[in-house]
Amino acid sequence: MHYEIGQFVGYETIAEPVAVPVMPARWFMLSVTPGRDARVVRRLLERGICAYSPTIVRYINRQTRIETRKSHLGKRVDRPFLAGMIFVPDFDARNPAIKRVDDVGEWVTIVEDDGPRFASLRPADMAVVRGLVAAENAPIGVRAYALQQMVQIVDGPLAGFVAQVGRLDSHSRLTVFVDALRGASVQLSETQVEPVPAGQSCSTAGRRKRKRSERHSA
Repeated sequence: MHYEIGQFVGYETIAEPVAVPVMPARWFMLSVTPGRDARVVRRLLERGICAYSPTIVRYINRQTRIETRKSHLGKRVDRPFLAGMIFVPDFDARNPAIKRVDDVGEWVTIVEDDGPRFASLRPADMAVVRGLVAAENAPIGVRAYALQQMVQIVDGPLAGFVAQVGRLDSHSRLTVFVDALRGASVQLSETQVEPVPAGQSCSTAGRRKRKRSERHSA
C-alpha cells in the first residue's frame, strides 16, 4: 500500500497480549556456589527465570586498599548480602531449567514437626531484606531520616511507640527519644523505624501524655 505526505489515513486496532506484572506470594531460597551468586542470577535471567541476589556495593581505595563507601575514591566491588543464597519467586520456582544452570545447588528446606518444607519469604519479609540492603548501600551523607523528625518504631520490644530522631551516625543507625518513656534514648537501625506524618505524631504523643497524666492523678 502506497501513502503520500499529507494524506489522511485511518487506523486499525491490532489485538495484542498485554503484559501484566505478576507479584509473587512467596520467594523461595535457592543455594548456589558461594562467589557465583551474580553469575547464577544472570544465567537464570537469560533463560527468562526471575531471581534476586541482595548485593552490597563497596568501593576499595586504590591507594590505601581500604574499603570506603565513597564511589569516587576507588574500585567498585559487589558482594552478596547472603553469600551462597539467592531468591526465586514462586511462579518460576518449578521451572526445570533452574537445575540445568551451573553452580545451582538445592532448595533450602526447614525441618518442622510435620516434616520438611521449602524455606520461603513473604513479600513483607522481602521488603525488610531490600530495606536492609538499601540502608547498607546508602552513600555517606544521604540519610533516610533527619534530626528532630518524628518516627514510629516498627521492630523490637518498643514497636508501636512514637519517637523523635536525636542523633545520626555513619552506620545507618540513629538514636531516638521516646516521649512515652520520659524521653528515654534508644539506638536503632533505620530499618526499625518508619516516618510518621506530623499530624499523626502530634495526636499520638498527646494521647500518650494524657494517659500518663491520668495515671499520675489517679
